[in-house]
Amino acid sequence: MSSAYALRDPRGTESSPRGRASRWARPLLVALGSVCALLLAGRFIAEPVMQIRHVIVRSDLPLADDQVLALSGVTGAEHWYSVTTPAIEKRLEANPLVRRAEVVKVFPDTLRMTVWGRVPAGLVLASVNGRTVPVLVDSDGVVYKIGSSSAEVDMPVVSGVSAGETTLGSTLPRAYGHLFADLLALRETAPALYALVSEVRVVSAHGPDGQAPAGFDVLLYLTCSPVPVRAGGTVDEGLIRSTLMVLDLLSRQGVLQTIEELDFRSGDVVYRTKGR
Repeated sequence: MSSAYALRDPRGTESSPRGRASRWARPLLVALGSVCALLLAGRFIAEPVMQIRHVIVRSDLPLADDQVLALSGVTGAEHWYSVTTPAIEKRLEANPLVRRAEVVKVFPDTLRMTVWGRVPAGLVLASVNGRTVPVLVDSDGVVYKIGSSSAEVDMPVVSGVSAGETTLGSTLPRAYGHLFADLLALRETAPALYALVSEVRVVSAHGPDGQAPAGFDVLLYLTCSPVPVRAGGTVDEGLIRSTLMVLDLLSRQGVLQTIEELDFRSGDVVYRTKGR
């Protein structure tokens, strides 16, 4: 009787280099196949679904929604996962009419744009292409409109400001910033008093080398009185109410016509009579 025996490596075939390779090849191929399947699904299923199809525009600009959309640069070919909202906000805020923009992605195919426009604080006579024209300035001192309608002229004129050659989007010297902020605050909190302001004239407006000074005085002219009021660069509700009280008192005393100027710079009212 004879017997045949097959001798086998006790480590098994999987211990050989070829066996180890075959052990990892199948899971690797499965993983690669899964990744390819996901990429194809994203290309032909998810990508079309997540294409930007809806844009919601909320704006107080004097522009139609489609004009705001044109400013944003959004064409509808963008996708939710790849669109960059800061870039859109930057394009919107590059327009002089826009004070601030906020763009939010709403899954899976929507953009929501909120745009805040600039609010006029006053009207400045500036030099544009060698001509003196009215420009609208907001509380930040930004020139956002050149020329104005009859409705927009019905606001205080800020004179004596050294603006130089002015273009859309240019900013007046920083030293004047608080003056325009004061005017806008007055317009929002006390519109009736704001409507009484006819002109705010900046005096001593030139510092060293022709630059705007760190501090300056203003002459305030009201529509209800020919007597100007000198103040320390601030125009607020308290100043105008105090002015009206003093004007009323002087009128009742019968001496208003003799007053050349009221001065509130010291905190107490000082007045100078004509001819002195």
